[in-house]
Amino acid sequence: MANDGKFEFDSVQDGKRIRDFLAALAEGFGKGSVALRSEADEIVLTPGTLMDFSVKAKRKDGESKMTIKIAWKDAKSPLAAGERTLRVEA
Repeated sequence: MANDGKFEFDSVQDGKRIRDFLAALAEGFGKGSVALRSEADEIVLTPGTLMDFSVKAKRKDGESKMTIKIAWKDAKSPLAAGERTLRVEA
């Protein structure tokens, strides 16, 4: 497992492999657990119920780029911050 909590993987892939990766990623989000593994590294993430989602795309000088970013806060307790309750007693 990644000791510092980071996982990075860079390579050149064909469209089918990228589609397969995105399908597996979507399945992991559906199951509530995303495991990323390479020959040297591994990290398992547990997506939150609410996540920040960003898509950016650009084309410049014959090159295209798309960046997809998904972020969430890990729950410190069984209840996420938005689900905590406040009780007032008199």
